Amino acid sequence: MTLATLRANLKTAITSNSNYSVVDYVPEVVTTPSIMILASDPWLAPVVFGDNKAWQVQYTLEVVVAANSNPGALTQLETMVSALLPLIPKTWRIIQISSPRIRTTGTADAYSVEVSLSTIYNP
Repeated sequence: MTLATLRANLKTAITSNSNYSVVDYVPEVVTTPSIMILASDPWLAPVVFGDNKAWQVQYTLEVVVAANSNPGALTQLETMVSALLPLIPKTWRIIQISSPRIRTTGTADAYSVEVSLSTIYNP
């Protein structure tokens, strides 16, 4: 399995059970509401099981909504995160969820949270 396949499988798990726009790359233009699957830091870390070398891979799900009204945007973020968490496959570990914040994307502001994930990748 490639890293691209790993990302695609995560995207499929989310999109096949929701109506959210999900991209597994950094888009040129961010649309809201959406979820972006982005590489985290560290992205890859070696994991050794006996003679088998695998990798811990980390991604961030950036959950983004329009920042038209902070109370409304916060409610929309909470709704999206609550719907998203059960869709994450059991093979992924949820590390943390950031606090909501305003993020400038191109010419517009967005309200977003980051859901940090990790899993074991064995190329």
